Amino acid sequence: MSQYIIVLPEGFLTSEVRAKSITRELYNITVPVAVQEEYQKDATVFGVITHPDGIQHALQVDTDYIIPVSPQATIEKLVSLFPELSEQERFNLASYVLNNQEFPFGNIVPSTTTIRDYDYMVANGWFPEEPE
Repeated sequence: MSQYIIVLPEGFLTSEVRAKSITRELYNITVPVAVQEEYQKDATVFGVITHPDGIQHALQVDTDYIIPVSPQATIEKLVSLFPELSEQERFNLASYVLNNQEFPFGNIVPSTTTIRDYDYMVANGWFPEEPE
């Protein structure tokens, strides 16, 4: 079953920039930028979908997806994409990621985040019906 996280704009970051940055930083946990090959320079974990309004963006996620953690991983950039988190929540997120060799994505979804299903997305105009 498809799952989606609608990414809201934060500060100077648009929904699109923030969504693309989040999925890119999730990839960088597994393969840090410093050791990436050329073909990995724009790799991501999850796809980003665009609402027909062109303004809203969402991540198509799998909360059971296992993210391996590189011993060289840093997550400052990922954590910075969640300014709504308290300092304690940021610390907890960083500690959790860096103290595990791997983790399911769902374990790091902030408590302030709502995961939507396909039916919700259809009902809210994300996937307009095809004309017959």
